[in-house]
Amino acid sequence: MLPIQATGRLPLVGFYALYFGTVGITLPFLPAYLKSLTLSVSQVGLLLSLNPLLSLGAPHFWGYLADRTGRPSRVLTAICAGACLGFLPLLFVDRFPTLLVTLAAYAFFASSITPLIDSLALQHVAQAGGSYSHLRLFGSLGFILSSTFFGFAVDSVGRATVLAALALLVTLTLWSATLRDSGGPPAQVPVHPLAGLQLLADRELRWLLAACALHWLACAPYHATFSIFVGSLGLPPSIVGISVGLGVAAELGVMLLYPRIAHRIAPQHLLAISFAASTLRWAGLSLTSSPAVIVALSLFHGLSFGAFYVASIAFVARRVPAHLRASGQGLFAAITFGVGGLVGYSSAGAGYDWLGGHRLFATAAVLELLAAALVLRISPQEPRLPA
Repeated sequence: MLPIQATGRLPLVGFYALYFGTVGITLPFLPAYLKSLTLSVSQVGLLLSLNPLLSLGAPHFWGYLADRTGRPSRVLTAICAGACLGFLPLLFVDRFPTLLVTLAAYAFFASSITPLIDSLALQHVAQAGGSYSHLRLFGSLGFILSSTFFGFAVDSVGRATVLAALALLVTLTLWSATLRDSGGPPAQVPVHPLAGLQLLADRELRWLLAACALHWLACAPYHATFSIFVGSLGLPPSIVGISVGLGVAAELGVMLLYPRIAHRIAPQHLLAISFAASTLRWAGLSLTSSPAVIVALSLFHGLSFGAFYVASIAFVARRVPAHLRASGQGLFAAITFGVGGLVGYSSAGAGYDWLGGHRLFATAAVLELLAAALVLRISPQEPRLPA
């Protein structure tokens, strides 16, 4: 395991582990829990689309507030507390209208957690040195532990999904109080409320965001219907837990190795590799019903998410001024997880009902080829940091 040396490193490491430990419960298992409430797959898809829908605006608001005040850590604590309160009613509600309101409230806060913690991590790396990917990999470790343990701990997906995720969210909120801003007082550079959108003037950044949004759209069938797909094949929840855990283990390996290759490969080229690997992954799922093959294909997650995420963050960080760090990460989240996720989640449920799981994954494979074509339009020259 990597040594924790810098004073400000442990709070970041703990936050990543706890937050993605929560995601390790909600991402693979919440769709199946919602389906168990006698909802249709289309209704589940609509509920899951609330997070990307709120990602269109919420990260801009919270990112601007963080940049404007110069206190992203305190803004992040407020977001975590709001996410807890938003998630709490899931213990009691089971009708589609009330689930809609509850998950919308949760998404308003939770959709902005990642860009805020990433901006704090980049701030720490800029001042203390080290590697962003070596901080972020602890999130992958937390995801592995929670998803694998939970998959083995339950015989069927039920209300335990909500209880486990809520317990982690409460712990995350308490832990967020240990985070500190290393950037000092608010910057003297004025921050415009639409600063994030103004960054779209960068042509190369626009190509990156379009490719990433298309990639995330292609990932939606996996995120929204994988546990449902596995269950439809008569396989136990442990297959979901093993697949997700093994996939994130591969993701952890990529993040661990990334600093060694970062100077050898441009972020856009690593993204092209990521999207090509994702094509193979979804094509494989479209052709198999074997639990062994399903588990083996999860190893591609190291590229389809791990390489995708660190390369995207690296590209955005190089093209966004330091005083707009949170706004830049908010823009990335809004376009990639907002636009891409909204279209993906809202169509994945209906697509599953219409096409079935195998043909839906085949469609995702085609979309990944388009994403690779888009990212290759980015100039091969090294990105220049804006003044």
